[in-house]
Amino acid sequence: MKPYYQESIDRLMNNFLILEKPFMWEHNLLIHLVALSYTMSKKDIDVDQIKGMKKHIKMRTGAFSPYRGMMNFTVAGLLCAQYDKPEDIFDQMYRRQPLLKEAGFKQSSYLCTASYALEKTLTSRDEAVQRIDKAMEIYKDMKANHPFLTSGDDYALAILLSTSNHQVDALESYYRALSEVGFTKSNGLQTLSHILAFSTMNMRDMVNRCSYLFQIMKENKLKVTTEYYPAIGLVALLDMDEKVLGEDFVEVATWLKGLKKYKWLGKGMNILLASGIISDHYIQSAKENGLITTTLSVSIETIIAAQTAAMIATITAASAAATSASS
Repeated sequence: MKPYYQESIDRLMNNFLILEKPFMWEHNLLIHLVALSYTMSKKDIDVDQIKGMKKHIKMRTGAFSPYRGMMNFTVAGLLCAQYDKPEDIFDQMYRRQPLLKEAGFKQSSYLCTASYALEKTLTSRDEAVQRIDKAMEIYKDMKANHPFLTSGDDYALAILLSTSNHQVDALESYYRALSEVGFTKSNGLQTLSHILAFSTMNMRDMVNRCSYLFQIMKENKLKVTTEYYPAIGLVALLDMDEKVLGEDFVEVATWLKGLKKYKWLGKGMNILLASGIISDHYIQSAKENGLITTTLSVSIETIIAAQTAAMIATITAASAAATSASS
C-alpha cells in the first residue's frame, strides 16, 4: 500500500481508539465518522473539547431539539475536528435554523444535517437566504422527479446542489444512464447522479468511469450497496488515471474491510471511509502542487460533508425508530 494511504489508515484507527472509550455510549459508526473527520483535518483529538462542545450544544438548544441525542455527539465531534472555534460555528448554524424552517425544511435530525452542510458550503453570510431558497427549489424538483425516493435525508444533498447551477435534465440523464450500466434505481443512485453533475467530463465518459469502478470493486469481493453509491461518485471526480484510481480504491477498501473494528459496521462502510481517505489525499497533494481549482476542492469537500450528513441522518432516524418500537 502507498505510504500516504497507510499513514491515513493508521491515523484513522488511532483516532477511533482515542474516541472509543470516552464516548463508549455513542453509536459506533458515528465514532468512526468523527474519527475520519479528524483524520482528514490532521488535527489532534481533544476529548475534553468535544465534551465541552456537547454541553454547549445542550445549553443552546431546547429539550426536544434534534440536536439532542445522537446528533449531539456527532455535531460536536465534527465541528471540533474542522474548526478552531466550534462554539461560534454552532451558534451561527443554530441562528440560521429558523431560515431553513421558513423555507420548508422540516424539524428533524435531517434539519441538523442540512444546517451542517450549509455551514460547510456557505461562502458569505449575505447569501444564506438565497442558498436556502435555492436548495428548497432543488429539493422540490427532486421530489417531483422521484417522489418515492426523495425524503428528509436528501436535505443535505439539496444544500450541496445549491452551490452551483445544475440543470435538472442533466441530472436525470445521469440517473438513467447509470441505471443502464448496472446501478440499481434507488435514493443512492439519485445522490450519485447529482454528485456527477460536478464533473466537467463528458457524461458518457463519466458514466463509464463509474461503471468501471463499480465492476472492479465487485470483482474484488467489495460489494457496494446502494447507500454507498455516492462514494464511487466521489472518487470518480478525482483527476486520476482510471486504473490507478481503481487499484487504490480496491486496496484501501480491502485493507479497511480486514480490520476487526469494521467487520460489524455493515457492508460498504469501508467503501465510504476509503473514498474519504483517497479524495482527501488527492485534495492535499493537488493543492500543494497548485493543480486543483478552488471550485473542485470545495465541491469534493462539500460532497464528503453531504455524504457524511446523509449517513448521520440515516443512522439517527433508524435509531429513533428502533427506540420508538421498543417503548
